[in-house]
Amino acid sequence: MELAIVTVQSRRLMARQPAPDEAERERLLLSLSQVGPNKTIGYLPLYTIRDFVQLSPETIAADAAARGLASEQFGPEKCCIKSGALYVYDREGLTQLLATYAGTLEADNLPLDPDRFVAHIAAVWFQPNHPAYAVIAAAFGEIA
Repeated sequence: MELAIVTVQSRRLMARQPAPDEAERERLLLSLSQVGPNKTIGYLPLYTIRDFVQLSPETIAADAAARGLASEQFGPEKCCIKSGALYVYDREGLTQLLATYAGTLEADNLPLDPDRFVAHIAAVWFQPNHPAYAVIAAAFGEIA
């Protein structure tokens, strides 16, 4: 998908994209729609939600709640993602995963509470060589 650039009073702005068809919207929302026992966390930048998916974060959060999932929206001041992000997570599944990796998390002073864990990983970008990276990757369903 190409971005349209518009010049307004010497400023370049990105024009709103055409509404996505349902298949494109589903593809963009895949990170959130797959959240469950095997992929306990997903997120999307707020920019992607608003400008490409063209839904409100609140609408997506309500859909997650209807599926029994938790969600939290973090603005740019509390998130390592430039535009902020919406995180959707399976609180029960994440609690179990965090308990499995309790030793690793406690050694790095990371929270075992799922809500606090999500807030922490939203705020801090972890490099692949960090000891907790494997836990985070497992939470996102990237490794078993």
